[in-house]
Amino acid sequence: MVEIAHLLDELTCAACGTTNALWLYPVRGVVECRECGEKASVMPESLDGFDSIDSIDGPDSLDGLGFDACGGDR
Repeated sequence: MVEIAHLLDELTCAACGTTNALWLYPVRGVVECRECGEKASVMPESLDGFDSIDSIDGPDSLDGLGFDACGGDR
């Protein structure tokens, strides 16, 4: 299985001081230094995709998708 990773340009590892060695693994929510192996967990600031659904149509916008209030099929 291939895992997607993104190089974090111009950032420096706090543990070893190496620049351009930090990689973000978004599926795992981890940043790893490829030089020293140090890892840090990351959390997103917001869930923009979910916030935009509620902010545009309101909380009842899911009613048209075929689900009732408790999540079951109609």
